Amino acid sequence: MLANRFSLAALGMTAALVLTGCNTVSEAWDSPRSVVPEFLQPYRADVHQGNLITSEMVLQLEKGMTQPQVQFLLGIPLLRDQFHPYRWDYIYYLLRGNDDRQLRKLTVWFNEDGRVDHWTSDPMPDEEQADQMILGTTDTFEPRAPQVDPGVAAQH
Repeated sequence: MLANRFSLAALGMTAALVLTGCNTVSEAWDSPRSVVPEFLQPYRADVHQGNLITSEMVLQLEKGMTQPQVQFLLGIPLLRDQFHPYRWDYIYYLLRGNDDRQLRKLTVWFNEDGRVDHWTSDPMPDEEQADQMILGTTDTFEPRAPQVDPGVAAQH
């Protein structure tokens, strides 16, 4: 009789442990990165796509610039829409190995003569911050005023 009670208690404890394990397995299946130690996880490289635009580059944009001048300054736009021929979109997308995502956009509008009419921009990193983000020494940037050379500022 005592053996039956002991067997029944052992069976109950085993069932409880097995059912608890199902929940743990389900959580591990949904998000394996949470249960695998970091040193056992595979390396995931950062993915940079699009045009890396800095705040200094945006400051050099001027109303009335021609399309070749803008292309020389900012590069070939990532998106030239056939339905909006007077609009160029510069998009930069960064996917970190830790699944952190960043998206920055700059849109330049031209008039019928092919000259810059206006533009809109997300906050852009300065050159130092952009270099640090590419090298992976910093994860994100704090928008700040770009460093301007005093000699250049005096000419304008």
